[in-house]
Amino acid sequence: MRIIQISDTHISPAHAHFAANTAATAAWLATQHADLVVHTGDLCMDAARTPGELATAAAWVRAVAPGLLCVPGNHDVGDSVVINPSQVIDDARLAAWRSDIGPDRWRIDAGGWRLIGLNAMLLGTGHADEARQLDWFAAELACKLPTVLFLHKPLFIDHPAEPARGYWTVTPEPRARLLALIEAAPVKLIASGHLHIHRQTRHGGIDYVWGPAASFVCGASQEDLGGIRRLGAIEYSFGVEHVASRFVRPDGLDDLQIDPVQHIIYPRPEPAR
Repeated sequence: MRIIQISDTHISPAHAHFAANTAATAAWLATQHADLVVHTGDLCMDAARTPGELATAAAWVRAVAPGLLCVPGNHDVGDSVVINPSQVIDDARLAAWRSDIGPDRWRIDAGGWRLIGLNAMLLGTGHADEARQLDWFAAELACKLPTVLFLHKPLFIDHPAEPARGYWTVTPEPRARLLALIEAAPVKLIASGHLHIHRQTRHGGIDYVWGPAASFVCGASQEDLGGIRRLGAIEYSFGVEHVASRFVRPDGLDDLQIDPVQHIIYPRPEPAR
C-alpha cells in the first residue's frame, strides 16, 4: 500500500501568492496513482475568518484527488481561545467544514493497517466534541492492526514531556491524554503538518513525521524548530508491520516565504481603544 501525505495548501480565491505551488502539487498528484492521499490540514488560507474559502478548497479536492482524506487545521476551523481568541473553534466552523469538506475525524482499515484522522484543533479547547473525540479515539485504538495517526498539529517538538510550545503544538494536558492511549496501542506512525517544516524522528518506538507544506515556508517570523523548511510531500510505503516514509519534491515548487505578504494575508486585529 502506498499513501501520499500533503499538507498546508492554503488555498484561497483572494490570495494567489502561492497558487503556483499548489498547482504544481496538484499536477504531480495526478501522475502518482497512490492508493490514498491524506491532507494534514490548513487546506484553506483562512477559512476560519472567511468560510467561503472552504467551497473553493472542496472544488480543488474534487478536481485533484477525489478520494482525498483530510483533517482540519487552525486556518480551516479555528483554534483554542488561548491561541487565537479571534478565531475560536465553534459549532459553526465545524459545521461548515463537515458540510463542504467532510468528517473532521475518520478511520479506515486498508492493507492490513488502521488509519485514523484526528481533529487536533479540538484538543485543549473544552468544546463538547473534544471529549467525544477522545472516547471515539480510544475505541478506534482497541484493535490489533498496526495503526497510523494523521493530525494537523504535532504533539510535540523535541520530546513528549516538553512544556507548552504555544502556537506550534498540541498543549501538554491533551497531549498526555492522547499519548496514554497511544502507548497502549499498536501505533507505528504519527504524521502531522502545520509547521511548514519537514522532519522525521522516532520516540518510544513510534515514527513522527512532520509533513512539509505545499504552499510556502516561514522565514524570520518562525522560531527555529528543527527540521528543514522546504516544500514537498511525503510518500509512505506500507509493509506488514512497518511503514517507510520518504520526502518527495514535486517539480515546479518554489520555497517562497510568507513573511513579505504575511501582513496582507493575516492582518493583525486593530488594538482596542
